[in-house]
Order: sequence, then C-alpha cells, then structure tokens
Amino acid sequence: MENRDACPRKAEPVLPRGARPSLYLHVPFCAAKCGYCSFYSRRAGDGEVAAWLDALEAEARAWRDRLGGRVPPRTLYVGGGTPSLLTPGDWRRVLRILEVMADLSPLEEASVEANPSSLTKEHLAVWRDGGFTRVSLGVQSLDDGELRRIGRLHDAAGALRAMAMVLGAGLHLSVDLIFGLPGQTLRSWSASLRGVLAAGVGHLSTYQLTLEPDAPMSRQSLSLPDGYPLYRYAQWFLAKNKFLQYEISSFAPSGAECRHNLAYWRQEPVLPLGPAAWGYLDGWRWSNPPTLEAYLEAARCGFPDPLAGAERLSPRARALEAAILALRTRWGIDRLEFARRWGTGVLREVEGVLLGLPPRLLRTEEGALALTPSGMRVGNAVWTELMALEDRGAGD
Repeated sequence: MENRDACPRKAEPVLPRGARPSLYLHVPFCAAKCGYCSFYSRRAGDGEVAAWLDALEAEARAWRDRLGGRVPPRTLYVGGGTPSLLTPGDWRRVLRILEVMADLSPLEEASVEANPSSLTKEHLAVWRDGGFTRVSLGVQSLDDGELRRIGRLHDAAGALRAMAMVLGAGLHLSVDLIFGLPGQTLRSWSASLRGVLAAGVGHLSTYQLTLEPDAPMSRQSLSLPDGYPLYRYAQWFLAKNKFLQYEISSFAPSGAECRHNLAYWRQEPVLPLGPAAWGYLDGWRWSNPPTLEAYLEAARCGFPDPLAGAERLSPRARALEAAILALRTRWGIDRLEFARRWGTGVLREVEGVLLGLPPRLLRTEEGALALTPSGMRVGNAVWTELMALEDRGAGD
C-alpha cells in the first residue's frame, strides 16, 4: 500500500440515509473456461487467491470508511467465476472480510454460486454456518453430450449428486439451465427441465445460449437450434408445475423469488466487491477494475476512486430503464408509483409504446402494465422501442 500520493482521489458515492444496499462479490477464479462464458475469470496462479483476499479486505475497509461505518445489507450474492473453487479456509476468511464492512445479521437472503465439479460438503457446512441461505448451481444441462460440447467439467450424474448435497445441507437450491445448446433438441431440453424439478429445485434460471465475441465457442462454426420453441416450452412446462415466471429468465413458486435479482430490476443500490463486479447507486452505474491485476493495483492505492469510468444516467434515462427493468418482471410497471417517481409525462410516453402492442403481448390490471408470457418472448423488441424514447426526448 505504498506511494499513495500517485493514486487518484475523486468524488465518492453517497448511500442514501437508511438505505439497505445489496452486496455483489465476484470471485474471479475458474478451473477452466466454459465455451460460452464471457464473464471475467482466470485460473488461479501461485499466491493469487491470497492476494485477491488481501485486496478484498482492503476494498471492504475502504467501503466501511467511505460509508461511515458498517452497512446492514438486504441481500448478498457471491458469483464468479467459480466460488466453490475456494477452499473452506478461504471461505472462512471471506466471511470475516465481509463482516468488516457489513453487519450480515439482518440479511434477508445470501446466495452463492457453485459448480457441481468442485462443490463439497465442507463448502456447504461453511456456507450454512456463515448465514448463506441459497446455492445457485450451474447445472446448464442434464445431457452428457451437451455438457461436453460446452466444456463443462461435470456430467449429469455429478449435477444430480450436487443438487442432492445442497438440499441435504438444508439450503435452498437454485439451478441454471441453458437452452439453444449445440445438438440440443426439444426432447433433451424437456428431460433437463424434468430432471431438475424431480431433484427438488426451488428456483430455476433459464438462459438462451448467447455467444459474445470473447467467448471461446464464438470462434467455432456452430449450428445452433432455434431457441424460441425451447423457451416457449419452458414457460408452458414450468407454469404447469407451479413455477411462476417472475422475470424473463427466472421461475419459482410464489414466495421463492431471488430477492437479490429483484434488487437489480427495482434499481435498488448494489455495492460491488471484487474484480469486474458491477455496482449501482443513485443513478451511477460502474464496474470495479476489470482484471485481477488492475484490482490488486487499486487495492495498493486504497481504492480511492470507486466511480472511475462510471456512467451517470440522466433522469430520463433512469426512468426509461426503470420501465424496461419493471417489464422484465411479472409485476410490470405500477402506473401510480412510476408517475410519482418519474412524472406523468414519461409515463404517457411509455404507455404510448406499450398500449400500441398487440393485446396478446400486454396485460393491464390493478393499475399495472405487464408483459404476458407471449410478450416476454419478444421482450428485446419492446426494449428497443422504449430505448428509442430517450433519443426522442434528448432535446427536451
């Protein structure tokens, strides 16, 4: 932590009085890069986990000092990367570090991601004793051929064992599945959905395979199935099994929604920890240093500028983003609340777009505007129309 005079010092964010932020912690280490993954991760070199933990402690102290004391977060989510690659000893230190900046006792939910290939009963014991309530397991498929094609390190049997371990430890189980995989059929997709439900999953996230330019599989010539019928089948099958689609990619029985995810859709404050983690606070959206090396350098300087490169959203941009995020959920836009927060003028513009949609795509009830399951299937087209309103009002 030397040569701090060479480190920049700039304006810092202010957490509104009484606010309870969510915390997102990014663990940047993986055993191997999955073919579809574009999130920041790397194999841990000698001493890198220890260096990351030291930097994480420095960041936690910086946030505590910046906010004038420890905060009582509403939710905690630890993602990656592969959090289950850390040893139980590493995890005990992570929990001690989090306590430096946060009083974890009032947490409403604490989630951690895990890979079936690295999850152990020791992990689950440390997490349970440390206050975690949910494990989000990256299953992706229960078809061994599909798993091999995307570079997963586990097979279907390993995924089923990991699901049983989570439930046996008394923790809530969430599972990620991907549709539109190479070689995937409606039959194999249905088998994966049926398999995780039979295993006792309590929350399900389904994502269509999307290959960003930096994903390893983007360099391959692949023939991918049409994702539309697979997504439509998931909507039908999961509803039939009392899993409500509470967000475009997320399904759960009523009351079992991921509260951390809802913080994003409701524009609630999220404080980031770890390299490449994203935060949101009072209209500012920013990312932590994007690599481990840059993160360690920021730690050396004491994390003086958390908003480096931050995007400051205009009130109009925030309002339109609020509309889009609300429409991702089954609750949609509360018209009275939206007008109170953003004004009736913006509400009328948003209504102008939504009420022009075919009736089968939109439902209006109890003062709310929400997309139907059919509407969620064309959500990207709706977002495009709403985002165009920002340019239309740029001269206002």
